[in-house]
Amino acid sequence: MGGTVSKDESASPPPDEPEQSGTAEEPTVTAERVNELVQALPDGAKPDLAAALVEGISTREQQQAVFGRVVNALPDEGKPDLAAVLINGMDTEEQKKAAAGRAVEALEPEQRQQLARTVLGQPDPKTTQVLWYMVVSTLAATVFVFGVLAFVLIEQKNSAEAPLALATTALGGVVGLVATSPGSNPSN
Repeated sequence: MGGTVSKDESASPPPDEPEQSGTAEEPTVTAERVNELVQALPDGAKPDLAAALVEGISTREQQQAVFGRVVNALPDEGKPDLAAVLINGMDTEEQKKAAAGRAVEALEPEQRQQLARTVLGQPDPKTTQVLWYMVVSTLAATVFVFGVLAFVLIEQKNSAEAPLALATTALGGVVGLVATSPGSNPSN
């Protein structure tokens, strides 16, 4: 009997191979099954799987949708680290700047201000004083220039409404910056 196979044995497919029929059915994959498979992978293989999945999708819109779902599945504490890794992983400085700019544009106005305070920090008192003197002196110079211009126009019997309006606006700015706010302690 050694090497011969009977007709009945050759008719059934081996147990490892699925039975092939005339119609090809696509297997149904559920999210739970995918989760089970991903959990079974070693931790080192998971990032490569995620990259392969996104790279295997043909359109940019579909890639963004898949990536959005991946980001939504992350715990909140991991999302800032993901953004840093993504931006640092870009090839050129232009790409990094564009990505960071788009990320900041997506923030609410309060969040943008908080980000600026966090990144830039508060200026030291000397810097604050120098900036204050620069702004006040610029406004004072503006008052002087438009005041002289208004005076010259009035002497020539021309209309001086525009320079007077600009001079008084700048003067209001100077007064607002010089005056102490209500309830503040006078500085020593």
